Amino acid sequence: MNIKTRGIVIKRMNYGEADRILTVLTSDHGKIKAIAKGSRKILSKLGGSLEPFCLVDFIFHEGRSFYIVTSASVIKHFEKIHTDIDKTSKAFYIGELLDKFLEEKQSHPEVFELFSSYLEGLENADDPILIPVFSAKILENLGFKPVTQNCLHCESKLLPEQNFWDDVEGGVICQPCHNKFGHGREIENDVIKILRLVFSPEFVVGSKININDKYKNQTAIVLENYIEGVLERELKSKKFMKDMAK
Repeated sequence: MNIKTRGIVIKRMNYGEADRILTVLTSDHGKIKAIAKGSRKILSKLGGSLEPFCLVDFIFHEGRSFYIVTSASVIKHFEKIHTDIDKTSKAFYIGELLDKFLEEKQSHPEVFELFSSYLEGLENADDPILIPVFSAKILENLGFKPVTQNCLHCESKLLPEQNFWDDVEGGVICQPCHNKFGHGREIENDVIKILRLVFSPEFVVGSKININDKYKNQTAIVLENYIEGVLERELKSKKFMKDMAK
């Protein structure tokens, strides 16, 4: 059976003498593994269309172990992502995040759209908060949404006083519950407001967040720690990304 779908290669590896194994996030079929036979040969028709982080029209044939790439045509190349090593490192970070979180052959069209929007944003700008915000929105779509409106423990409405953030349980804790359970670290109320905006249904990934750098950096740190708390590890590509940003 053949399937036609749009996709973005998030990972690839050489296989045998001339083939490649691809991990592709597709718009209709979720994350799939595919083999591109002969794609490493100089005269291969597929070779130039299988770069990571390009938007591609694919045709796959469903094989026993892998899908087989029979056709690939680039829709958008995202040239700056492929020529700017800093942007490249950020794309690989998100690619690794998607690969870790997504199960194969489980459709997540909203995550595909998020990823497409992220690549557009990374191509055209480079706001430091883009990666943690996008990563957090992926988690939200996969069922990991932090609690920001009420206290994580007692569910009471948060007051404009000193509140606390818990990476492990994922959310804000009020002062009395922090005193009782000892969880969390201090978080400013302006950062809580930004988190509420990010996780609101109206928020669009790629939207410019007009806040000063102080709160932008604090929000980014909170989200990065939350993501690693959910993952229970640091992504391998994070060090590469941080090194490229220096």
